Amino acid sequence: MRVFDIDTIPDGAAPCVVQDFDGVRLIRLNEPRRRNALTLALRAALADILDKTLDRDDIRAIVLAGSGPVFCAGGDITSMTELDAVSGRPRLQRVHRLFRQLYEGPKPVIAAVEGKAVGAGLSLATACDLIIAGGDSHFGAPFNRVGVMPDLGLLFTLPARIGLGRTKLLALTGDLVDAKTAEAWGLAEVVTPAGDALNEALTLATRIASGAPLAHTMTKQMLARLPLSSETFLAAEADAQALLFSTADFSEGRDAFLAKREPSFSGR
Repeated sequence: MRVFDIDTIPDGAAPCVVQDFDGVRLIRLNEPRRRNALTLALRAALADILDKTLDRDDIRAIVLAGSGPVFCAGGDITSMTELDAVSGRPRLQRVHRLFRQLYEGPKPVIAAVEGKAVGAGLSLATACDLIIAGGDSHFGAPFNRVGVMPDLGLLFTLPARIGLGRTKLLALTGDLVDAKTAEAWGLAEVVTPAGDALNEALTLATRIASGAPLAHTMTKQMLARLPLSSETFLAAEADAQALLFSTADFSEGRDAFLAKREPSFSGR
């Protein structure tokens, strides 16, 4: 197997870093000190890079990875202190741009997951077409611990991968599953030894990039129609999550997270 020469990311680099290999674009989330949480800056940078990448005819496949030991630790709770039902809906609509670029976009996307892909990080991974997981990776959807439901399309993508029952198990418990379980459930297509996920993902992406790009685009578009329109789903998700942003449980979950204490939810 080819060993790809991955650039070292210098200190002070942009929130997303790009490197190209023979028709494959590697995009790395680059907020390692924040465990690649989806900060406003990171989300904007990723969306901008994806826009430009999806317009490039010479890029035929994309690999999405995290810098440092974590793929993505989820949403940026520190940016949610003023959220309510009014501000929550446009926030979700903006982040849905990432879902559409990855899930509905014309190019195959592979997530290379090392460490944790949790919360919105799991949403990001499952919006990709394929997931390659390192042996030490863990996956989870602990949105309920801050008083909200899974978003960024996760309740659309996850049941298609692992079924309704297991989706409910992850969403209602907030538990994490390891790479072996993820593979057995169909959450990850391939599990590699720890540290090898990125090289494996680039190898697979190179194979895919050698295929017919229009056929890949049409394949993605056809599959995106199943089982219902993602647009219908995302509109409903934005409405529901916006309501949750106005609840006392969200305020409690957010405040407890920031204070590093256990939350006490009231159901209000």
